[in-house]
Amino acid sequence: MMKKKVLEAIGIFFFSVVLALIINHFRPDGLPLFRTASSLRSVLSENEAEGGVVSGRFLLAKIGQPGVAILDACSPKDFREGHVPGAKNIPYGELSGESAKQLTQLPCDTQIITYCYGIECSSAEELALLLEEMGYKDVRVFTGGWEEWTENKMPVEKE
Repeated sequence: MMKKKVLEAIGIFFFSVVLALIINHFRPDGLPLFRTASSLRSVLSENEAEGGVVSGRFLLAKIGQPGVAILDACSPKDFREGHVPGAKNIPYGELSGESAKQLTQLPCDTQIITYCYGIECSSAEELALLLEEMGYKDVRVFTGGWEEWTENKMPVEKE
């Protein structure tokens, strides 16, 4: 009797997983099963001249330029330990208080570059999409993030 119940529970579980995967596949806002750099929304172009995904070299050239904001989507603790020079900490998972205030102070014509830990971190892309929804026109993402930045021995600022 117990064996039958266990088999039924396993069957229900697998049926639920398959059903969820099918529904997710056909939803227009379905979640990606695997995260890669190419899973960015179509609004994020691979061409740096048009916006979208940018390289570390592009980001390096933008440090300190007027009309450019660099936003670090990492946790405040990680931000204090090191970040791209001139970056502001806007942790995507903690958008409240000071973070939200900093966002509202950015003019809509600001060129914004977001980054987080690295290719496995989706916070930079999520922050970029939120900013686009808020009306910012020139939002770009450095998908290599802090990992790539430090591997290439780029300049670092600490608090």
